[in-house]
Amino acid sequence: MTGTVLRGELEAWCAHYIEAFMAFDAEAIGAAWTYPATVNQAGRIFVFEDQERFVRNTKKLCEFYKRQGVARAERRVVEVLSLGKDTASMLVSDIMYDAAGSALAQWQAGYTLVRIDGDWKAVFAVADGETESWAARGTPLGQS
Repeated sequence: MTGTVLRGELEAWCAHYIEAFMAFDAEAIGAAWTYPATVNQAGRIFVFEDQERFVRNTKKLCEFYKRQGVARAERRVVEVLSLGKDTASMLVSDIMYDAAGSALAQWQAGYTLVRIDGDWKAVFAVADGETESWAARGTPLGQS
């Protein structure tokens, strides 16, 4: 697979993921992952054994975003690295906007994905930037 094809596939995965986030659809977000799923966030490792646990956590994250006034999200793929035939890693840049179009928070995150039955699924994410961006705004994740 060429780098251009891989990048296009991962950009499509990101577009679907952001669309699910903007619909606050935790189930659709959970379907974009394979399990167990691991998230590294601010020096803490979270392992979600199954989709049910992941979705429960994602619902809390969506509620946090709603309380912060997130009305639109933008994700740009910064870098893609093929790690093998059906494994890839990518760095993305995210920006969260309020209803007036002002940026609320922005960060970079990393994902490792695997292709299962033709579909890309995230298996690992590094979300340090997300935690740091919200903390700098005075609204750390997990709080109001």
